[in-house]
Amino acid sequence: MRLTVITLAATGTGARQVLDGAQVSDLLWVAATAEDRLEHISVRCAPGRLHLGIFTLEPPGAAAALDICRRALAMSPLLRDWSVHAVRPA
Repeated sequence: MRLTVITLAATGTGARQVLDGAQVSDLLWVAATAEDRLEHISVRCAPGRLHLGIFTLEPPGAAAALDICRRALAMSPLLRDWSVHAVRPA
């Protein structure tokens, strides 16, 4: 299993917003496909920041975690003002 740590950052009016971690986790699960081989998601929320721990099976690993985030950002109105700030394979 591969852990990828991804930080999402809010812009504009969302910069002070604190999202619900369970809701964000649900959005990521919806955005995942079978090919991503997603196993577990951990979410830590702070004002204007989301710290995600995404566990996937190898392969595809870190690339799949980033793809999941990008799909969630594109499809969810809740994440409209958010973007990927940092990606760190652990």
